[in-house]
Formats: sequence, C-alpha cells, structure tokens
Amino acid sequence: MPRKSEREMYESAIAKTLEMVGDWWTLLIIRDALMGVKRFDEFHSHLGIARNILSSRIKKLIDVGLMEKRLYVERPARYEYVLTPKGEDIFIILAALREWGERWYYGDQDLPTRVTHAGCGGETDTEVRCKSCGEVISSISDMDIVFVQGDGRTEWAFWQGRLNKASMPD
Repeated sequence: MPRKSEREMYESAIAKTLEMVGDWWTLLIIRDALMGVKRFDEFHSHLGIARNILSSRIKKLIDVGLMEKRLYVERPARYEYVLTPKGEDIFIILAALREWGERWYYGDQDLPTRVTHAGCGGETDTEVRCKSCGEVISSISDMDIVFVQGDGRTEWAFWQGRLNKASMPD
C-alpha cells in the first residue's frame, strides 16, 4: 500500500479551508468585501497590498468560488469583485478570529471596531453549540466535547496513530 503524503495525512475540514483562505491577505480581502469594498483600487487603497499580490489573491478567491467578477463598466471594461454565498459564509470565521483577538490581544483596551446587530444595536459574539440540545460549549477545557471518527478516515487514522504513540511508555 503506498504511503500517504504529509498533506493527505492532515486532510480535514480545517486543512481544506486553510488551503482556500490560509493567509492573512486573503482573509483581509474577504473582511473588506464583507464591509462593502468591491473594486480592485478600493481593496488596494484599503489594504496597502502590492497589486500583484492582490491580483493573485482575488484570482484564487474566484477560482475556489468565494468571489465572482462582475462587469460594471463596458468601455473600458471595469470589474467589481463580490463575495458569493460561499464567501459570505466566511463571516463566522472572521467573527471568531475577531472575538479571539479582542480577548487575547486587546483585553480591556478600546477596540478598533465593534460589530453590532443592525436590528437592536447589541454587540455580536460567536458561540459553539451542540446541534442536538443547544448547549453552548464555551471552551475545550470544559471537556464537554469528544472527537469521534467521521466518514473521512484519513485525519482520524493519522491522529489515532499520533495519540497511540504519545500514550505508549518508552
């Protein structure tokens, strides 16, 4: 049986997501798109990113189906770049990163940005909750979660091998 590559051993939903959005420029482009930025020059001026890097990141976002290119002027051809529903769903990842950064980086300092609910003005948060009973899981240290084998065997087999080796006496 052929040996699996290192990349295949780490195959998981997290790894697949990071393959699409795993660098900070890509996430910042998505953040700006969520805030209404659509045009290349707007992304460029907001982010201060080199044009070639911005171009390659936008192309990748289009290729993986997170953004689409829309013509808004025919002569000369001008395009805007908008998130697809798949791209808009990354909001929850950015919300979790923002919340973590607020807690561990800013602490009690004034925050540069607050995210509020337009309906009532209340601040937002992110939660992990059980899909069955609705209980909120506030921390992995609560030990309220268990990792179980899913239908995809690669990641599970890799970690079982690592965990078994780690627990074996020398």
